[in-house]
Amino acid sequence: MFPTYDSELLRSFVAIADAGSFAKAAARLNITQSTISQQMKRLEEQVNQPLFAASGRCRVLTESGELLLSYARKILALNESAHIAMQHGVLGGAVRVGVVQDFADTRFPHALRTFARRHPSVRVEARVASSRDLSSLLDEGLLDLAIIFDEPKTRPGAVIRRVDLVWLAARDFVPPAAGEPWPLILFEGACTFRDRAIEALDERHMPWRVVYTCPGLSGLHAAARAGLGVCVRIEDDSEGLRVLDKREGLPTLGSTCLKLITATETLPAVAEELAASLRAACASSGGRLRPMGTWLDF
Repeated sequence: MFPTYDSELLRSFVAIADAGSFAKAAARLNITQSTISQQMKRLEEQVNQPLFAASGRCRVLTESGELLLSYARKILALNESAHIAMQHGVLGGAVRVGVVQDFADTRFPHALRTFARRHPSVRVEARVASSRDLSSLLDEGLLDLAIIFDEPKTRPGAVIRRVDLVWLAARDFVPPAAGEPWPLILFEGACTFRDRAIEALDERHMPWRVVYTCPGLSGLHAAARAGLGVCVRIEDDSEGLRVLDKREGLPTLGSTCLKLITATETLPAVAEELAASLRAACASSGGRLRPMGTWLDF
């Protein structure tokens, strides 16, 4: 007979790979670092293969570790699906969700993939829009839940993650000379980030002018990469761009919250399952898969 791998050990192993270190994984799992180290020793004994290799002061996953990681994710996903099915049965029906485009372009695909794997019979109706538009759709009863940018006390909801706002521009962007207006790339209409950018510049009495507006994030990025000006987003959106800071003379913008808001306090089971996938995706460290050979901080 083949040995049965301990799901608790696999869960800790995946947590290490996702968090990037034993210490961070231990904190995420609410256990001590020595406990998680002992778990990995037991897992290596079970698989009879080294899972981590020392390289200087750091360690990386071995080829066996990378191979086990892919299987561990599948085993844990199947185990979770079985648990949910036994608790709630096979979920069906539809769930209506709204997300801001920053989340739609980064973490949302991973959340959807996780949810669809667990609940293949559920139909997801998604809307991508601004935080203000999504809040209105929720109030009108057109959405069950939404992920928006908002401050903790503005609207009731679960604060999932606080994110810093940054100025973004093309890598070869040249800031304007002293006294010249800053060229701004903005969303059309009402937008929290648009307001924050203008307020920050006005508070510092820095001149500005709008050089480009568009309704979508892809257009915003295209204009920024073309060097037309600067825009305000979160750092997750910085691919192909560079973050500007005090060295360029721009004011700091502070932070905002990524928040999960719902139409009702108690969600139907299918909506609650999607909410759990969204919370996990929001809270992840970047929401991107780690490449082969990623350095781990042990």
